[in-house]
Amino acid sequence: MYAGLEELHQALSNCQRCTLAATRTHVICGAGCEEAHLFLLGEAPGGDEDRSGIPFTGQAGKELDEFLKILGISRENIYISNTVKCRPTKPSARARYGVYANRKPHSVEIKACSDWLEEEIKIIKPKVIVTLGGVPLSRIIGKQVKVGDFRGRKFFSQRYGCYVFPLYHPAAVIYDRSKRDVYLSDLKELRRELEEEFA
Repeated sequence: MYAGLEELHQALSNCQRCTLAATRTHVICGAGCEEAHLFLLGEAPGGDEDRSGIPFTGQAGKELDEFLKILGISRENIYISNTVKCRPTKPSARARYGVYANRKPHSVEIKACSDWLEEEIKIIKPKVIVTLGGVPLSRIIGKQVKVGDFRGRKFFSQRYGCYVFPLYHPAAVIYDRSKRDVYLSDLKELRRELEEEFA
């Protein structure tokens, strides 16, 4: 439907498909290489992304940079995006978050962004989609699932014609330190799989 990412992002920047359009500062389009073999799929933009208009900035960007360092990959060689393209928020009583805090996207918001994600995947044609957390994994599989049941091992998606490698979201490791060793082990397995796939 779209000739490339530029055309897709132009259409996406005017999206009014759900109520997040009223509260966003920016639509957060995906970023990276249009010919990328590796597609990293997150959940939704946070406050830093909403302010900058760029995916995975601020704390999320630092987490991503650590993640990529372990994999031995640079941002220029991948494509990164989110399942939902606008920041989902909830009122916050905690001063450090300001007026609004981040929240998980609702199913209606995920559905509203669904076509945008489909178009991104069609344009990129990745060999591997790495899902970061339960929201993107459930979206790719097409039903509600737990990351813990799938994490750390690839499976082939007939729908997208590529492998999917589920991981915990990097933020989950910050909030639950018990997942750190598992997460690092999964990253090493992903690196091994990528080296095998792209050797």
